[in-house]
Amino acid sequence: MYQITTPEATATVSAARVRRTPRERTQLTIVEASVLAIVAIALVAAAVGPALARDEHVGRTKTIKVSTNDSLWTIAAADPVDGLTTAQTVRLIKDMNGLSESVIVDGQLLTVPSDEHASAAMARR
Repeated sequence: MYQITTPEATATVSAARVRRTPRERTQLTIVEASVLAIVAIALVAAAVGPALARDEHVGRTKTIKVSTNDSLWTIAAADPVDGLTTAQTVRLIKDMNGLSESVIVDGQLLTVPSDEHASAAMARR
C-alpha cells in the first residue's frame, strides 16, 4: 500500500505495516516447525542412543567372580567385545554393574559381556 502526498508536488512513499492478529503471531511457520521437530528428534536420539548402542554390544552376558589380582582392565581385556576398545569395554562393564568407580574387590560378582561364538572358536583350537 502506498501513500502519495502532493503538497509541494513531491511524492513520498511509505510502506504499509502488516498487522497480525494474536492468533497469527502464535502460529509457527513451516521452517520453525521443521527446526523444532529436528531438535526434538536429536534430543531423543541423544538420550536413547547410548542405551541402544550398549545393548547392541552386550548381547549375551555372564557372571564372573573377581579374583585377587583382577582389575576392570584385565577383565575387559580377557573378555573383549567386537567393535569396542578395552577402555570402552571397561566403561560398558561399569555401566552394566552400576559402578561409579573402577574399584572392585576379591569375591565380587560382576556381569560382563560374553561372546559365546568367540569362546567356542577358541575352545575348538
